[in-house]
Amino acid sequence: MLIVRIVKFTILFLICIALVVLGVANMEYVSLSLLPEGLRVPGVPPLPDMPLTIIILAAMLLGFVIGEIFEWIRESKHRREVSDRGREIQALKAENARLRAKLADPKEDLPRIAAQ
Repeated sequence: MLIVRIVKFTILFLICIALVVLGVANMEYVSLSLLPEGLRVPGVPPLPDMPLTIIILAAMLLGFVIGEIFEWIRESKHRREVSDRGREIQALKAENARLRAKLADPKEDLPRIAAQ
């Protein structure tokens, strides 16, 4: 367990170092345009110039969020199944407790004794 944690932190540390190096290496300001020059809508101001690092990190964050949303949707059937199983387990536990209480009641033994 400790080795897995060490490996996770090492990989996270390396990713952080790579992001810092990427950020420092790409501090130049760039123009970003969402539409080609011929399709620009008059009256809509262009995006301000910003460092390339911000664009790269924003794209990575957007990709992460979209991926998490799709994963959450994909796993919804598994969460529903776990929820259904949990309700079934609770119902079975309640039935088990009811039957144990019924067996522990000495008055319930009378019909079985009389039948013997």
